[in-house]
Amino acid sequence: MTAWSLDDWEFVERQVVTDPKGREWSVALMDVLGQEGDPELPNSLLEAQYASGRYFTLIYSSGGAIQWERGHPSLSAATAEYGRLLVEVTDGRLDPSQPVFRENFNDGG
Repeated sequence: MTAWSLDDWEFVERQVVTDPKGREWSVALMDVLGQEGDPELPNSLLEAQYASGRYFTLIYSSGGAIQWERGHPSLSAATAEYGRLLVEVTDGRLDPSQPVFRENFNDGG
C-alpha cells in the first residue's frame, strides 16, 4: 500500500521554498471543491457549505506535517495570502516550524 501524501492533492498553485535556515516548505493554495471527483461547477448548496473557506492556503513540510492552514472565502483573498506566505517564509519573517495560535479564541464559556 502506498503512503498518502499531501503532494497528491490538486492545488491551484504550489511551490517549494527554502527558508533562511535551509529548510524546505511547500506553500500551497487549494480549492477544496476542485479535488478529483468534485464537479467543476458545484451546486449552490455545496457552494454555500464552503462559502467561509472554500480556498485554503497551506504550508507543510516534506514529511507532510501541516504547519499552516487558513480558509478563505474567495480565490482573490487566498491568492493574496499565498503570495504573502511565499515571501515571508523565504525571507524568514514567518517560521512555519513555530506554531501560531489564535488570540481571539472563544470557547463560548
